[in-house]
Amino acid sequence: MCYVIITSVSLVWFLCTLVADMLVAVALVTPKWLIGPGQLGNWSQATPIAAAAAAGQRLASVGIYTRCKQMQQLGYHCGRFDLDGFATDGSVYPLEWKVAMFFMSLGLVLLSLTVAATLLTCCRQSAFGKSIHNMTACAQVLAGIAVMLALFLHPLGWRAPRVQRLCGPEAEPFYPADCSIGISFYCGLVGILLTFAAAGISLKAESSNMRTRVRRRVESGSKLVCIP
Repeated sequence: MCYVIITSVSLVWFLCTLVADMLVAVALVTPKWLIGPGQLGNWSQATPIAAAAAAGQRLASVGIYTRCKQMQQLGYHCGRFDLDGFATDGSVYPLEWKVAMFFMSLGLVLLSLTVAATLLTCCRQSAFGKSIHNMTACAQVLAGIAVMLALFLHPLGWRAPRVQRLCGPEAEPFYPADCSIGISFYCGLVGILLTFAAAGISLKAESSNMRTRVRRRVESGSKLVCIP
């Protein structure tokens, strides 16, 4: 018999996984990992972001494979700098960022698969003799570790010429000099926390789907079971 089971815990699990997936995707594609300093003038004592906001400036920034900067003919322009992918020269695309890109992409793919798996658990509880909840939780832990590695590797590339041109010659691993950490980095960080939280919630979601009330509704012939 085909039936659908929806509980409050499984709904929270799905939403937590979906939001984590979206945050990791935002962190991957947006060029806001490092925000460069602006022409601060009298705002020299303020942070780059605060001063730029007050002055209406659009600051140069860089992400894992994208950047934004002022160009003479195009004005403020955002685009990719990994024109040859992983084969791009290391002075343009640091090796550490290439590895971070790999792990970030791996984490995003795993998270996207777990979003589909959370929906699948509404109809099926096991596959190939294994609990889908447990397999999904393992995939979410692996995704969280992959994204965490990416967030660790990106600062290792801050000694690259690209970063020193943006942030100053003092830039080095884990010290951004005149730059500040951008919103993309924090999106990735929150995504990691939600990913690990979702892995923990999956175990509770499995037990909630196996409650006596749920089994009774299924045995009575209900095809749609919604229980808070």
